[in-house]
Amino acid sequence: MFMGHYGPAVWDTQRGRTAPLVPLWQAFLAVQAVDIVFSVLAIMGVEGSVMKDGQPVFHIPWSHSLLTSLIISIAAGAIFISFKPSAGRKGFIVVSLLAFSHWVLDLVVHRPDLPLYPGGDLHLGFALWDYPLLSFAMEIGLLLLGFVYWMGVTKPKTVFYSLAPIVLFTFMCILQFIAITKPGLDLQAGTFDPATQPQGVVLGVSGLFAFGLLTVCIWAIERGRRAQFGEPLKF
Repeated sequence: MFMGHYGPAVWDTQRGRTAPLVPLWQAFLAVQAVDIVFSVLAIMGVEGSVMKDGQPVFHIPWSHSLLTSLIISIAAGAIFISFKPSAGRKGFIVVSLLAFSHWVLDLVVHRPDLPLYPGGDLHLGFALWDYPLLSFAMEIGLLLLGFVYWMGVTKPKTVFYSLAPIVLFTFMCILQFIAITKPGLDLQAGTFDPATQPQGVVLGVSGLFAFGLLTVCIWAIERGRRAQFGEPLKF
């Protein structure tokens, strides 16, 4: 999964009811924590993508194993509360769950390349990516739900901040199509060329750049949208 990961980023036990525990830009980082680790390992040449039985799969024994994903999720929660101790246990749980949502959503779309632990023989993945248009609809649907909810619980300061989320959403849809859907359609048509897919440093740097760019964009937009506060949600 790629852009669909950002759908759950709006989830917060307090968002839309009182001051959110986790700013949305930080939630954007949390949901991609596993892929941030993957990007670093790709730069180091430890992980990447390979062809297996004529299908592109990821070689991700470290970053995307179930065990490692749990560790990354706990670490993400710990890092968050180390910078924002006032968020306490709730903040730790929210960020950890956001980070772990990455592995759960990847399980749905990935071809079997998710090990239970590094070096494990069993690899999981329900392979929704084998149906490119269906997976595109699912990922963009998750993303759309997240944007609609967030825009519903915030108020723009100016017209610009009314339009900016729509522009960002459109840009993310384009990224999803180029990076995931188009290669899947090419694979179905028999025109997929593995040589065109980024590897190593290019793969890792492009991933980090995309995550960083989207984080900066949502940070800038978030500054221009005021939260609509109500009664706090009991946790």
